[in-house]
Amino acid sequence: MNYDHKINLEDATSIFFQTDDVSDRFKTFFESIDTRYRVLSKQENKNLLAEIENKIINDKKNVSDPSRHKVWFNGWKENLEAFRKSKSTDSVTPKFLRPNNPVRFNGDFIIPSNPFFERDISKLFQIFIYDNFVFKNEITKIYEFGCGSGFNLLFFLEFYKDMIPNMSLVGLDFVQSSVDLINEIGKHHQCDLTGKLFDMKKPDKSYEIKENSCVFTACALEQLGREHHNFIDYLVQQDLKICFHLEPIIENYDARNPFDKMAIDFHTKRGYLEGLKPYLHKLKRDGIINIMFDKRLMFGSLFHEGYHLIIWSKND
Repeated sequence: MNYDHKINLEDATSIFFQTDDVSDRFKTFFESIDTRYRVLSKQENKNLLAEIENKIINDKKNVSDPSRHKVWFNGWKENLEAFRKSKSTDSVTPKFLRPNNPVRFNGDFIIPSNPFFERDISKLFQIFIYDNFVFKNEITKIYEFGCGSGFNLLFFLEFYKDMIPNMSLVGLDFVQSSVDLINEIGKHHQCDLTGKLFDMKKPDKSYEIKENSCVFTACALEQLGREHHNFIDYLVQQDLKICFHLEPIIENYDARNPFDKMAIDFHTKRGYLEGLKPYLHKLKRDGIINIMFDKRLMFGSLFHEGYHLIIWSKND
C-alpha cells in the first residue's frame, strides 16, 4: 500500500490548534507517531459515502435509550477484565477507538498507515491541553467526568506523574464497572487515582470539587444529548480552576457542506450532544465564565468528529 502523504508537525499545529507554540514534549510524542496516510480513490470515496449513508439510515442506537446503561456497564466491564489479566495500558483503550478505519482529517477522509492513528492523535490533543492549560497553571487535582475505561486519566498519569508533585486524579462515571476499573488502575500504579459513581444528568450537588482543580470531559457529554445544563450549572458552582470539553459540537458543522452534513445526520440520529456551545457562550455573555479556547480540531472518526475543544474558566 502506498501511503504517499504525511502530516508533518507544521500541519498538525496549524490545522489542529492554529499555533506553533507547542512544547518539546508535544514534538517528541508527535515524532513517535506514524502519520503517513493515503487519500481515497474516487471509487473508494464513493463506496465509503454509500456505506456511511446506509449506516446512518439503519442505525438504531440512541443515547436516550435506557438500555444504554447496561451497554456501557458491559463495555467497561470488558476493559476491567482485560486490565485484570494484563495490567497493560492497551487493555483500557476504549473499543470505540477502532483500528484500521478511515478517519476524518481537515475536511476529508484519509486512510492512515498507522492502525491506531485516531488513538494516537487523541493523545496528542491531550498533551496540548495538559501542557498549555493544566501543567503551566500548576494544577494538581484532575477530575474526569464520564471517565469510562480511564484511558485519558492513565495517559495523564503516565505522562505527568514525575512532573506534578502531589498529583490527585478522580474518575467519575455513572456505571460501577468504570468506577471499579479506575480504582484498580490506581491500586496497581500505587497512586492517588480513585473512582466515584456520578450521574451527570442528575449531578450530586453535595460532591465538592477541590480548589486548584481541572475538570474535563472527553466524548462523554455527547451521551447527554440536550440534558447537560444541570451538569454545567453544577460545575459553575464548584471551586474549579479550569474546565475543558473534548466533545462533538454539532454547532461547528456547516450543513451546506456534504462532508459536514453526513456528520450532522449521524450526530442527530444518535441523539448526541446539542446546545453545549451556545450555553457556554451565554454564560460568557452573562459574565459567569471566560472561554479561553473554542475550536473544531478538524479531526474525527468515520461518522463524525468527536474532537471539538472548548476550554473555560470561572470569572472571579
